[in-house]
Amino acid sequence: MKTITLSSESLNKDWSMQFMDDSHYDQLIDEDVAVYRPDGSPLLVLLKKALDPQLTANAWGVIKKINTTSKNRGTASGTPSSPYKKMDGSISRQMAVPRGWEVVSNIVGSFERTSHHPFARHCAWNAKSPEKFSALFPLLQQTSSLFEKYVPDRFSNQKQFCDSTHPDWVIPGSVYTTLTINKNFRTSAHKDAGDLETGFSNMFVIREGIWTGAHLVLPNWRIGVKLDSLDFIMFDAHEFHGNTQMIKMSKKDIRCSVVCYYRTKLKICKSMEEELLFAKTRKPGDPLFPELK
Repeated sequence: MKTITLSSESLNKDWSMQFMDDSHYDQLIDEDVAVYRPDGSPLLVLLKKALDPQLTANAWGVIKKINTTSKNRGTASGTPSSPYKKMDGSISRQMAVPRGWEVVSNIVGSFERTSHHPFARHCAWNAKSPEKFSALFPLLQQTSSLFEKYVPDRFSNQKQFCDSTHPDWVIPGSVYTTLTINKNFRTSAHKDAGDLETGFSNMFVIREGIWTGAHLVLPNWRIGVKLDSLDFIMFDAHEFHGNTQMIKMSKKDIRCSVVCYYRTKLKICKSMEEELLFAKTRKPGDPLFPELK
């Protein structure tokens, strides 16, 4: 595997909600490579054609049917969000993009307590279809093993959290709790939030049809990454990152990215049964995470 240690420091610029294009990188990576920052810390590791074709095909058979749109990806979609009017005419405390700007982006796996759902829970899709979710596990177990082999320090950090997290929330045989599945979603520059900062985001892309572009770009490091089916990347998603435009050859073309990670606050959540009890007994105004006090 090729190793690159960057000589120039990060530009340290705020790229929030800016769309990336080919002018935002100096080198486009398309080979097995480990890239390190000048201080020696890992920035990304790319493995080309590393995923098992059959496991990937099996997973795609399930993932292909997950097409719910989201109105909550304002920062990543480059679209300003604002409080929206609910069906009863009241104004929600949640933020949303304007109607017509929704994207196909789904979170599956587990999620921590929120003001809207004051209990840790399985996300809606896998709560309704646990058998379909379990069909993804073999591929996720392979990616987790690759993570252990190629970025062992970050893997070890993430595994320590998983080992001390209730198994209700951990994807079996992996160091992940949660996946974000995006389809034909050109993300603007953003930093991920809510995931383990001492871990690493793991991502793979599944292609259907013929398309070009959609390169992953880390603009502060002037790096672009070309990703295709069976490729696997491990990278620091707390750096600004976004995608260049996807150029489709037909309306049926699909680029699906699957991001695998650990949601930090799940470590302090209890079992599913205890979480439901917590929600029932919690009084209005009580903290969502009294364990942090």
